[in-house]
Amino acid sequence: MAFGYQALLVASQHYASSDARSKAYRYSRAALRSRDSVLRSRDTLLKLQTILAMATISEQIDKTIYAELLAGAVSCARALRIANRDLIYIKATSKEEQYLARRSLWFLYSIEAPHSLRRGIPSALDHDWIDYAPPQAGKETDWLPLQCQYANAVSSAVEMLYNQKALRQSLEEREQKLEMAHKLLEAWRYQLPVYLQEVHKHDIGGRTLDDHQVRHLALSMIQKYHEAIFIIHFPWTGSQSRCMISESCRRRSMELCVNSAQAILAMAAKISCLDTLDRLVDGTCSFESRD
Repeated sequence: MAFGYQALLVASQHYASSDARSKAYRYSRAALRSRDSVLRSRDTLLKLQTILAMATISEQIDKTIYAELLAGAVSCARALRIANRDLIYIKATSKEEQYLARRSLWFLYSIEAPHSLRRGIPSALDHDWIDYAPPQAGKETDWLPLQCQYANAVSSAVEMLYNQKALRQSLEEREQKLEMAHKLLEAWRYQLPVYLQEVHKHDIGGRTLDDHQVRHLALSMIQKYHEAIFIIHFPWTGSQSRCMISESCRRRSMELCVNSAQAILAMAAKISCLDTLDRLVDGTCSFESRD
């Protein structure tokens, strides 16, 4: 119930009052205190789903325990061996359980891979070792396939550009891989809903950010795009890369990173203005209700 309340506020079409946010925070913190007993319990699909729910909420309110929960989820998934499709069919008692097991593992991959890369360490899960495809998007927007595609894009970029074998490539090979990594990111961007396909521009705001129901998702996709730009291009902007890529390629990487930084600053200013207006409205409504 605590996590549901927190999720409801995030997905709400209206601005959440400070009182509602405070209550959601307290309830979620109380629920997260049970994580030790959950992590020590027997490995089951229900345990994995519970840890994933906890991880999703902890990322929003307490990132200090986020890594702990992700590590617990990876350990549970490995113990269950749900990367093996045949074992899922053997262990799961129904098609619904099989479906939940597959989505749970891909969801874990979609959040664990980017988290590990942010910390400068390899992902604990390799998509090539999962022997069934990610969920396919249907007619309605399903964010999980988009998250999996993003995780695959940034993981592939790191593999193509930054492991020891990649660093021994020729200048031409490296520039080809850099272009391939950027194309993977752009392919992901064009799979986003139409109103989010301009995430690379400064002026995406407007109605997208003003709509509280889509703001959280919009900001998440914007953050992912610009994070990937820096993962792919920033290491090639410094003077140490002069002998590793051509000057024109280095300047393009610098331009992309500067554009991303400017877009992030512009977005932060818009959010600050919108939040200030929301707080003023919230304060006015509270004052009128007391009268």
